[in-house]
Amino acid sequence: MLCAIKDCVWSPLQHSLRPPLTKHRIYLFLVLSLVSAGIARAETDFEQRVRLSHEKDPGSSLVFMHARLMEESSRAPICQQIWVDLLSDKDKKFSVKVQDTPTLFGRVLSGATYGGAIMLPAGKYAVQSVSCEGAAGTKLLGEFARFRVGSDEIVNVGSIFIDFTRGSFKLVGKMTFTGRRSVEDMGEQAKASLAERSPVIFPKATKRYMISNPATSGNASTGETARSAAPAPKRGD
Repeated sequence: MLCAIKDCVWSPLQHSLRPPLTKHRIYLFLVLSLVSAGIARAETDFEQRVRLSHEKDPGSSLVFMHARLMEESSRAPICQQIWVDLLSDKDKKFSVKVQDTPTLFGRVLSGATYGGAIMLPAGKYAVQSVSCEGAAGTKLLGEFARFRVGSDEIVNVGSIFIDFTRGSFKLVGKMTFTGRRSVEDMGEQAKASLAERSPVIFPKATKRYMISNPATSGNASTGETARSAAPAPKRGD
């Protein structure tokens, strides 16, 4: 059963309204997070941004996702951030930060987040690159997966997993990689991180996982530095 975004986020103006329940939506009065005394839970910063973004772009949908990288089936690269770049069927580009793990001497600092979210208009989308950003980051380019969203949806599209092996170094031309990729359920770490930031909305997301592209090669670049984390209307948290 789908949950419309506007019905999953608490609003003082909507608190007294009880619209009729339909087959496709769980309305506000069913998803408000109330303590036993009947006091509504305050919005988190994340959920407030979702509500304001949806008010600005009615009909847009909220998409949760994650990405996981492995190199040569043996080690996870050290990433300050992981970003996923999307291309819509209308040739519009979107980027979502799916991991923010500041590190010092190889240790992840407090405040790290796993899993990300982005507001998207209805349409079909292709995952075109996954970037591990940091001092010695890597950007993998390829048609990794695809998914679709409708209007006013909250969707969990799962986690894309890429196990890659770099090609030989080239002075001229693009570096390449080979490997395998799949789409899997988010790990417990990502689920817990998203639930902490979005305790009302994330649990109501419909699971509709990305479809993985079976191709196992693509282009790679190195030296990806961390992007700015400044908020933007179409960029995930």
